[in-house]
Amino acid sequence: MKNSLFKSCPFSKLTVWFLLIIMLWTFISIEKWGKAETKQKLIAWDVTSYYCYLPALFIHHDLTLNFTKRGKDKSYEENHQYWYQVAPNGSRVIKFTLGMAVMYAPFFLIAHIWANTFGYTANGFSIPYEFFIALSSLVYLFIGLLYLRKTLLLYFNEIITGITLLSIVLGTNLYYYTSSEPAMSHAYSFAVVSIFVFNVIKWHSSPTLLRSVLIGFLFGLIVLIRPVNILIAVFPMLFAITSLKTAKAKISLLWTNRKFILIMAFTAFLVFLPQLIYWKYLTGEWFFYSYMEEHFYFNNSHVWLGLFSFRNGWLIYSPIIIFSIIGILYTKKVNSGFFLPLVIFSILNIFVCYSWWTWWYGGSFGSRPMIDSYALLAIPMATLFERVFYKSKVAFATLFLILAVLISLNLFQSFQRRTGIIHWDSMTAKAYQIVFLKTELSNQDIIELEKSLYHPDYDQAKAGLDE
Repeated sequence: MKNSLFKSCPFSKLTVWFLLIIMLWTFISIEKWGKAETKQKLIAWDVTSYYCYLPALFIHHDLTLNFTKRGKDKSYEENHQYWYQVAPNGSRVIKFTLGMAVMYAPFFLIAHIWANTFGYTANGFSIPYEFFIALSSLVYLFIGLLYLRKTLLLYFNEIITGITLLSIVLGTNLYYYTSSEPAMSHAYSFAVVSIFVFNVIKWHSSPTLLRSVLIGFLFGLIVLIRPVNILIAVFPMLFAITSLKTAKAKISLLWTNRKFILIMAFTAFLVFLPQLIYWKYLTGEWFFYSYMEEHFYFNNSHVWLGLFSFRNGWLIYSPIIIFSIIGILYTKKVNSGFFLPLVIFSILNIFVCYSWWTWWYGGSFGSRPMIDSYALLAIPMATLFERVFYKSKVAFATLFLILAVLISLNLFQSFQRRTGIIHWDSMTAKAYQIVFLKTELSNQDIIELEKSLYHPDYDQAKAGLDE
């Protein structure tokens, strides 16, 4: 709970600004946008499919992507600028849902104006587009942190809030995905979920029409960005339920405000409706599975590997999250309204994410789909920190030292991943040992590393089979 000694201390606000400065410095130093339209470009792979709705609509005025067949420029597919699947009726359907395009859109439009004004190639892929798309990640991260701070301050003091914010950003792969692969969806999902969680909590104490519309909009956007994140619905459904008595009170609250619940659902539907129209227009079906041959295999989930494998295991590359997992247990006595939704959501989220055919999520750093839930997992992390904080000065000093080590390790390993020392999908325990705490590899290291890597069999995994 908040301590009055810290109410006037702006520590958590200063932390947010400190994190923004760190991320801006990293953003400028790495300069990801500087390699636009080369093999090292920012708009590549998954980002291509998130993004290509925008140039297709605003530059080519053709969401069917037929211009990639008839255009004079035959390099669209060669340069991997448009990533689509071919539907049974022959239509070219963009693989990912359009949520990220919605998030990019304001920055894309600024970039398009900039390119036309200052003589850059206005094709959607030149330097201004990559710069403003990369910048958007920082903007959304900052907004997400502001809302996460507001949520944490409802339950914790400034010191605990600030330390939690530092841990979530600098101690996890959220740092890597905002700085090194800024156009990937995870920092954006983190931000939207942060705003969503805060508003769900406030709605329970003060249901209003405006907040109901906002919650519906945010939920629709969360699903539109990554459909699997529909699991976040567990949080509003189970929040504040601690017993049979509170369950009855929750049902009464929802029934009393049933008009607001319907408004939430209708707003969420409206947000997702453009996707349904897009699918219907191109394929003739309201729902179209655009991942095609890629599937979840719930009968062959890889939870243990997803958590602990050196091939992008969540707790191997973001070990600081262990504090969140342990902290869930403490929420049962402190902030008990979070215990049930955290337990149910975490179990479902882990099981579903690691039932995906490529449980290591391709060229990743750590387990990237878990980043989307960090705004929720920050709460049990802060709960554990608070418990240690009030236990003794020695215990808190020890915790602080451990956090400093884990944050330093994450920042260092982010550098290793960015420079290719940590392999994107083939690490093993032996390979990890070879590269541990090294800023560069000798010729002997490279030879030993190549022997130690285990390259995944994507075809076998896609068939739902163990490698």
